[in-house]
Amino acid sequence: MEKQLERKQESEPQLLNTSIEDRIWRLSDERRKKAAMPRVLKPSDTPWAMNAQAFARMWTGADPKDILARVPIHTMSITEQIIPPSAKSGRHRHVREAIFYIMEGKGYEIHDGKRYDWETGDIMTVPSYCDHQHFNTDAVNSAHFFFSVSPIVDIMGVHWVEQIELKDGYRIPEGAEPIYNAERQLIGYRNQQGREFRLGFDNTVQQLIDARKSHLIHVDKPRDAYEEYMKLLEDEVNWRQSVPHVVKAKELPWENTRMGRMKFLVTPKTHCGLKTYDAFLQEIPPGGRSGKHCHVAEEVHKILEGSGYDIQNGVKYDWEADDMVAIPPNTVHQHFNADRHKPVRFVAFQSRWYHHMGHGGIEHMEDASDYKG
Repeated sequence: MEKQLERKQESEPQLLNTSIEDRIWRLSDERRKKAAMPRVLKPSDTPWAMNAQAFARMWTGADPKDILARVPIHTMSITEQIIPPSAKSGRHRHVREAIFYIMEGKGYEIHDGKRYDWETGDIMTVPSYCDHQHFNTDAVNSAHFFFSVSPIVDIMGVHWVEQIELKDGYRIPEGAEPIYNAERQLIGYRNQQGREFRLGFDNTVQQLIDARKSHLIHVDKPRDAYEEYMKLLEDEVNWRQSVPHVVKAKELPWENTRMGRMKFLVTPKTHCGLKTYDAFLQEIPPGGRSGKHCHVAEEVHKILEGSGYDIQNGVKYDWEADDMVAIPPNTVHQHFNADRHKPVRFVAFQSRWYHHMGHGGIEHMEDASDYKG
């Protein structure tokens, strides 16, 4: 019997357990591909377009696969929006939380029926599944936002978007058939392929949200681990309405840090409606350089003023005002101001997902040129 088994094993090809090997090879190939991808995106490569929510420039795409087609960024979908004078955006809600930097303008938000005012330089936060709409109160100038939402929830299987109201002046796609209610109000359209796009709340999803609020059993002081989870649900329901949704940049100080002159807009200690983003402003003096460091968390920069370059893992990447710069995970990087007469200023978003997974912190290697310790 043993000899028969030996002969059978010799005659059959030996199949290796290739799950680990294949994964290592695949990850190695992905690293090489990502290393060759661009780090700087130009406005000329990113056209403006109208959608149901606003006039927008989508820097990276909305879905994980679309983002990785442009830059080696995984957890942030980056977009700009413009709201014309005295106009409003569309109204919608989604599971992704969002962070907005107000590049220009003055106006307010309506979030779940509550008003939040903002102005140039502020950070506007949109908690997960918050019904929100943007209003420009300036009768002359447009409002201009740079913002990000996280596509991680897509992979987690909980992403959902509901468009409740169309932006001012939005026109349905050419060839589409409008859908009206009994009062002749536009409630959606049917495209040429027969697919319907409907405005309004999804009743199934809304029932789940209402149930979370109406079926709560209040637990003041949990007596065991199970009741701690019950209280967690109650805390999360209340959190969205209780925290500030706008961070006032003018109330925050500039700090002299080893990385350079920085204003920290959102950190893990900031009391605001964000759990998955950090944000800061940074200035680099004429002819100066930032510190040099590395962190696991990926980061994106919007260059507000000036021109210069990054050195990322030993490779030089030039940038100028209005560009978007991507800093992938685990990248040693440093920023340089190439202009000897004007400062550089940029706003940065950093993904906090890495921090939640135990990969927070910074490896610091060199101080900024203007650091005064």
